[in-house]
Amino acid sequence: MKRLTYLYMAISLATGALTTSCNDFLDRPAEDSYNAGTFYKDDNQCLQGVNYLYNSPWYDFQRGFIKVGEVMSGNYYWGSSPYLTLTVNGTDGDLMNMSYSLWSVIGHANTVYNNLKNATASQAVKNQCMGECLAWKAMAYFFLVRSFGDVPIIHDNSAMLADGSYSNVSRVKKADVYEYIILTLEKAMQLLPRQGSPGRIDYYAAEGLLAKVYLTKSG
Repeated sequence: MKRLTYLYMAISLATGALTTSCNDFLDRPAEDSYNAGTFYKDDNQCLQGVNYLYNSPWYDFQRGFIKVGEVMSGNYYWGSSPYLTLTVNGTDGDLMNMSYSLWSVIGHANTVYNNLKNATASQAVKNQCMGECLAWKAMAYFFLVRSFGDVPIIHDNSAMLADGSYSNVSRVKKADVYEYIILTLEKAMQLLPRQGSPGRIDYYAAEGLLAKVYLTKSG
């Protein structure tokens, strides 16, 4: 009888231990549902937050820009394309998608930049990533002003959504857009490292873009 009692006790202890282990194993934070409050906690996450700006938002832009930059200039023959005959208008799908893509870059750059302000990563990496955001934002505006002329300036889309001013946005003159691009790049250069990692924007990449902006603005 005692042996049976000991056996029951052993089974109960083992079952309790397994239950505790399973609960500990299952009680873990989800790794696929990050938000601004749970991300940007270390250097690697800050870099990951900026990586998106190097890729997806530009997809539709590059599809349309080959027509604006190459077909319209006569460098690329595209049959009876309205870009070739210079008869394209504002309802053209590629032209609209190109515009949407550039605004997407600007919106994401603004959002990531604001999120990085409260990051708990090292200051050097925070500065680098914030500088990259500003450089990409300046690049998007550079293509916008060259392609469409007068365009609105969206300095902080989150603030505009919060106060409702997004519904009352006006275009800004080309000269002022260029000045905004210059100011944005100058701020980026203050934050970016002189020598960045391969494939990432650094001080000299931003400086090269700034030189091109000055040449285009004066031309």
